[in-house]
Amino acid sequence: MEVPMKLLKISLLLAIASLMASACSETQEPAEVELRLIETTDLHAYMLGYDYFQQESTSDYGLAHTAALIHEARAEQPNNFLVDNGDLIQGSALGDWVAGQGAEYVAENMHPIMRALNYLEYDVGNMGNHEFNYGLEFLQATVAGANFPYISANVFSANSPSEAGKVTSGWDNPMYEPYVILSKSMQDQYGNDHEIKVGFIGFLPPQIVRWDQQHLAGKVRVRDMVEAAEYYIPQMQAEGADVIVAIPHSGLRIYDNYPQFAEQASYQLAGVAGIDAILFGHQHQLFPGAEAYDNLPEVDNEAGYVRGVPAVAPGYWGDHLGIIDLRLQNTANGWQVVASNVAVRAVDERKDTELEAMLMAEHEQTVAMLNEPLGEVEALISTLFARIEPSTAVQLINDAQQWFVESLQARGEIRADLPILSAAAPFRNGFQSANDYTIIEAGEFTLGNLVDLYVYPNTLQVVEVTGSQLVEWLEMSALAYQQIDANNPDPQPLFTGYPSFNFDVLSGLEYRFDIAAPARYDSQGELINEEARRVVDVRYQGEPLDLEQRFLVAVNNYRAGGGGGFPGLDGSTIVYSSGEEVRQVIANYAREMTAKNAGVLPLALHRNWELVLPAGAVVEFRGNNSALGVEEAEQIQRLQKHSTDENGYAVYHLRNE
Repeated sequence: MEVPMKLLKISLLLAIASLMASACSETQEPAEVELRLIETTDLHAYMLGYDYFQQESTSDYGLAHTAALIHEARAEQPNNFLVDNGDLIQGSALGDWVAGQGAEYVAENMHPIMRALNYLEYDVGNMGNHEFNYGLEFLQATVAGANFPYISANVFSANSPSEAGKVTSGWDNPMYEPYVILSKSMQDQYGNDHEIKVGFIGFLPPQIVRWDQQHLAGKVRVRDMVEAAEYYIPQMQAEGADVIVAIPHSGLRIYDNYPQFAEQASYQLAGVAGIDAILFGHQHQLFPGAEAYDNLPEVDNEAGYVRGVPAVAPGYWGDHLGIIDLRLQNTANGWQVVASNVAVRAVDERKDTELEAMLMAEHEQTVAMLNEPLGEVEALISTLFARIEPSTAVQLINDAQQWFVESLQARGEIRADLPILSAAAPFRNGFQSANDYTIIEAGEFTLGNLVDLYVYPNTLQVVEVTGSQLVEWLEMSALAYQQIDANNPDPQPLFTGYPSFNFDVLSGLEYRFDIAAPARYDSQGELINEEARRVVDVRYQGEPLDLEQRFLVAVNNYRAGGGGGFPGLDGSTIVYSSGEEVRQVIANYAREMTAKNAGVLPLALHRNWELVLPAGAVVEFRGNNSALGVEEAEQIQRLQKHSTDENGYAVYHLRNE
């Protein structure tokens, strides 16, 4: 039978089309989708672009400014997830004002910070350590207002009172969901939709059980971060997570031998199989970019990779936004990350005015709280040179703490037969910027000055220690200083990167720092040179310190519970735990003292410690560059301003010639 020509042509066309389709299907690239991860961390209740220390607007930080970058980042890439990595509700005066209203207020009105995050439509929140500063009741009432899940894979509710003080016991009873797996529909390069499942797992520093033991003892237990990752990530994979994102509220540190329950574990988490990206924080540093992360093995501080895993840390207070872009490819083994890009974006003058408006009522009440007068001070109170010589700011803190402990002795709440000392540090001493100093000029003294003077909501505790332990305590403070070469006539850097909040001044003792000597400890409190002694001529009431004598020391809960790794301070020496915030103690002290002194707060500076330079040595350090700072420098012997650096700091030279 003869086939009509028309049908033959149709058959040939269909055959050709089939062959072409087959060829195309064989050569077509696998499906790929682009995924963007967006991170904020360590916002510390800085919601608006506002400096509560100076009481003036700023465009350097604040979530209202970060929000402008968030909107921009989302517009660029609709396939995105927005994550906050903790230390969210504490830090600024706004956070303190809300906490002062109590858990009931937050339960009824919703925490204004949660209103802000709900408005920005965050996808996930991770717990930081400072979330626990105001107690569990306040925290739970706060989190209840979130329209997004909160996670933490290594914090658990204690199963029984017998678990008090334990850091690990099973995997049951997590306080929050250890992880979440969120699905979003995303288009590939061909316009086809795919349901991508992204798993987020969060971690926090296990040290919370020591730092906030007054709130957590007997109620909370913790696990090691790496151990938790190794336990839960296989579960996430089994539940179908295509991508796994770790959110450690933890920094980067390399250990010779990783210690279980380490505070900084992001590097070690990068070695856990299955993690595709890391959004970290806690250290208030930028990654990529911060000098602190230079020259670390397997860490690319330019492109943003830790052991080959893309990672980002966007600073603090909302001064930057962290972004990781992942390209996912659909392979025989499921969706795989085949390319990535990491960036941190700095805020600028742009801001989200709608977010600003929704928080304005609480902000205004915060400012009103700060301006409540307490009395007057006769002279400058500052931390301008608080690690060069004794400072009025640290003296005031120590005076108030000692006054409080003396009242405990008078009421019979602690031993009355032991002498009292006090330990405090200069919190604001130039770490964050050239203006990061406490400066309270003579005149009216307000609650706002307390925020400037004491930036954390630490509570006051009392430890009982020996004279020998006090010397080791001070050896840790001595880590603030470089070892100075007596034979080097050129200017030498004075300070290490050791944070000023670990430079404890022990009021009631007299002592000197010999910084020509090597360090006795490393920054984690590990003994590295048994023969080294930088703390010399230690005296109590004019006599050489008796190393066997016992003392009571007023100190904050962070240090008493082991914060900073100070030898002998691990919580075991605490003899009294107060629910009183140190700031409240200072406020009560100021009110009582001004009432007794015609409205004036008395303050007598005790020059109880001294920095000793080798003969002929010249050291240099960065400091405040204001007229007031330069004027204060002129009052210190052998100290002169030398220059100004590119970041606005004054460079000072201190000589022993």
